[in-house]
Order: sequence, then structure tokens, then C-alpha cells
Amino acid sequence: MPMLTIISVGLAWGGLLALFHFGGLWLSLALTPRVARPTLWFYGGLLVRYGVTLVGMWLALKVGPMAVMAACAGFYLMRMVVVPRLAGIQGARWK
Repeated sequence: MPMLTIISVGLAWGGLLALFHFGGLWLSLALTPRVARPTLWFYGGLLVRYGVTLVGMWLALKVGPMAVMAACAGFYLMRMVVVPRLAGIQGARWK
């Protein structure tokens, strides 16, 4: 597979993983006050989010080291986009 394709797919894969991870975090925090067992809800969501993220990175690692580096970069870049938007802070800078 060409290197540019591996890097592009890795970036997209990391972005999807980040979208799932941080979207799930937002959903867990938004629904925690409304559920009957908030501790179970929060930690259950935590295990699912980290489990899916780790399996996704492992799948990228099976493709090769360039794919997992691109996936990590995509995860980080998507984090910079998703987290401020989910927090309602458009264009926030992290210090």
C-alpha cells in the first residue's frame, strides 16, 4: 500500500477514534445526573471509551508504525477541534 494512503487512512482513523472518545465523554458527563447509578454509568462509559480507543490503535499498529503514528496525530488534531466545540468554547486555546 502506498505510504500516502497509509498516512491518510491513519489520520482519518485517529480522527474517528477521537470523535468517538470525546463524544462519548461528553455524553457520559451530560447524562450522569439523570441516571439512577451515576458511578456505574461514568466508569462503564470510561471502560468502553478506552477499550474502543485501545483496540482501534492496536488495529492501526497491525498496519504498521506509520499508520499508528498517523492515527495518534489524527487523534490529537481531532481533540483540538472537538473538545472546545463540545465545551461550547469556540476557538479556545489550551494553556
